[in-house]
Amino acid sequence: MKKITGALLIFLMATSGIIAQINFEKGSFTLENGQKTECFIKNGDWVNNPSKFEYKLSLNGETKILRMTNLKTVVINNKFKFEKHTVPYDDADRSIKQLTYERSPDLKETPLMLNVILEGKASLYSYRDQDKRAYYFKKDNGTIEPLIYKVYTNKNRDILYNKRYQQQLLTEFPCTGITEKRVIRVDYKTSDLKSIFKDYNECKGEKSVEFSKAKKGVFHIKGFVGVYNGNAISDLGVSAFFAKGVETGAAWSPTFGVELEYIFPFNKNKWSAFIAPNYSSYEGESEFLDLSIRRKYKLEYSAIQIPIGARHYMFINDMSKIFISGAVVVDFFLDGKGSGNITIDKERFKTSVGFSMGLGYSYDKYSLEARFIPNRDLLENSSLSIIDLQQFSITIGYTIF
Repeated sequence: MKKITGALLIFLMATSGIIAQINFEKGSFTLENGQKTECFIKNGDWVNNPSKFEYKLSLNGETKILRMTNLKTVVINNKFKFEKHTVPYDDADRSIKQLTYERSPDLKETPLMLNVILEGKASLYSYRDQDKRAYYFKKDNGTIEPLIYKVYTNKNRDILYNKRYQQQLLTEFPCTGITEKRVIRVDYKTSDLKSIFKDYNECKGEKSVEFSKAKKGVFHIKGFVGVYNGNAISDLGVSAFFAKGVETGAAWSPTFGVELEYIFPFNKNKWSAFIAPNYSSYEGESEFLDLSIRRKYKLEYSAIQIPIGARHYMFINDMSKIFISGAVVVDFFLDGKGSGNITIDKERFKTSVGFSMGLGYSYDKYSLEARFIPNRDLLENSSLSIIDLQQFSITIGYTIF
């Protein structure tokens, strides 16, 4: 078991150089003095607006860092565009507990790397830092102005909203399709605002250039089969012939199941959440001495095992990727008993919640995964007896949808 896990870790480290290269994509950056450099920029598929960027002059070249100090523009062709501007920005804590009574945002001139969402006769920009978000606009060659939005409270601690941005949309972007009825349904989010800006540009006879396109998560259903290898150590107390530390050896058993996975739309689809119900069983036998008498003991256990967790992908190329995962593991008990010179009734079984760690490889719709589940007590409700079950699985999967 340790040899297999070690081999997967060595494979992961050996391929890390290949994995790193695919993050660098063709782009350019411009300094404040107007100097433009064509290069390869690491595409972080950012959720928050970055304050620095990694780049290479060639794919095999040295990785360098771009910081905001003298930076003006960073472009990853057809995907992202960031521009540094000094704009009014409210840096106040946005958490519910820290809400103030002030309806108007406390705007201060702040240099920010703005994400260019859309360019045209009217251009839309955004800035996000954890729970803080702000949108800005520019018409023609005018100055960049904030779209005003603030969450605040009153003495009764009601949650209130300043949606002045809706009035700004009506005033600044007069167009047949931009009506009051429509604008009051516009939320302070990228998709809603972008729709308004696209329609306004079209209304004025100008096309919009999009950089940050809307992303969607991906849902997968995977079927898998494989094997479990398990071993158990039982400490059954003085009432059971002084049976302490009785080990039922490693045994293989089949498994099969289905996995539901949702791949999040940020960070280049590298993160996902999953639930993977599967059939799990174990059957082991042992002999031990009790007062010079050889005793026999057999343990049988089966359950529907449900890991619920997260997975991180590391891409080798468009078809291949390595992944690591972690999950909370819950068992829905099916059957179990101890037999031989020690008997354990089915009613005594209740498995404790555990966790698992996994390493795997995926090629197109096929996957191979090794998962380790440390000791879990199969008799959680028993104060005198313990059965610790440890499991290791290898499964082969196929993505159905």
